[in-house]
Amino acid sequence: MLAYSALLLLLVFGVFHYDFKENKFFKGIYYLIILVTGLLVTGLRYRVGGDALSYEDYFSYLPDLDHYWHYMTKKNYEGYQPGWLLFVAFCKSINPDYYFYQFLHSVVFNSVFFWFFWKHSQKPFTCILICYFFLLYFYFGFEIQREMFGICCSLIAYNFFLKNKWVPYYILCILAFAFHISAVILFLLPFFKLVKFTNKILVISILISLPLLFGKVYFIDFLKILLITESMQKKGEGYSEMEFSVLGILFFYFVRVVVFIPFLYSYAKNKIEDKYDWLFIGLFWIAILSQVMVGFDRLNNYLYLPFVLYLADFLYNKKYILRSSFYKNVAAVSACFFLFSIIQVKFFVGNVDNKYFYYSVYFPYESVLDKTRTPARERFMVEYWSQ
Repeated sequence: MLAYSALLLLLVFGVFHYDFKENKFFKGIYYLIILVTGLLVTGLRYRVGGDALSYEDYFSYLPDLDHYWHYMTKKNYEGYQPGWLLFVAFCKSINPDYYFYQFLHSVVFNSVFFWFFWKHSQKPFTCILICYFFLLYFYFGFEIQREMFGICCSLIAYNFFLKNKWVPYYILCILAFAFHISAVILFLLPFFKLVKFTNKILVISILISLPLLFGKVYFIDFLKILLITESMQKKGEGYSEMEFSVLGILFFYFVRVVVFIPFLYSYAKNKIEDKYDWLFIGLFWIAILSQVMVGFDRLNNYLYLPFVLYLADFLYNKKYILRSSFYKNVAAVSACFFLFSIIQVKFFVGNVDNKYFYYSVYFPYESVLDKTRTPARERFMVEYWSQ
């Protein structure tokens, strides 16, 4: 837990001293210190995370550069995208140890992650603290190792997206898709700019979500049309087979759709400019589509960090003055509940007679310096994969 605590203390001081007090001295160096700390926390972990354990267990079967093409054409039964396999092959050709790959993976992730907030936010420490508190930082750094590369491409492309520079933007979209199929959402994001987010759109979206919620089986076949590659179709089939009880359906709808409505209403009613409309159209519509096929919820991974940018600006910037501080607080709480619903809401989801819980995916932290396995985490993931 020392690693988590050290990073948290550094972030809290950075938020207070640089974002809140607006001091400038040593700011860049201090930010770099936090970057290095984060890199060490993510790069030197030992069997921490959920999917990370499966990546480690399967790593020895993945190719180096000499066997890359043969694996891609003959043995890629999991349907991994060529970009990620090429990165793995590059790492294995230098050092076949999984933890060398993990460290280079963390270098790429942290470099792009910290650069993104430094470039696009006046409150970068607050942005990172939000990601820390809601576990987005650890989810991206530990869990979604293949998708992380696609997200990094989207972060690099973000400035091109804002400035409507579509040639470099779509080049980076293609690169992102080469790492993970979920990056297909990036090709559609420019079209979200054509829609103005208003309370009328909000109400219509909610009304549409209700028949989707209760008649999901009738819409799944239609949504499968959007899955254009064989790999996407296999993923879609897996997600479409996931079933919830009535209570589970209502709970998922509440935490992914309902809790976000106060914030969206506040944004539509009080927005100063339209440049974030595409973001909230995307977040809300994808959250609604995920009620039909839960896998669609992962597409929002590409939108969470731009949302954190907006949220940090919303919390500090006095131009976001609503009717009273109460309304602003309600909107902020709504946004926080939405972020909370991404990961923390699953913390006490258990399996094996509720003896092993999801929080064990992240806690306790173990380092490669000790190489101590956490039995609860290992058992939780074995049961999770066997479902």
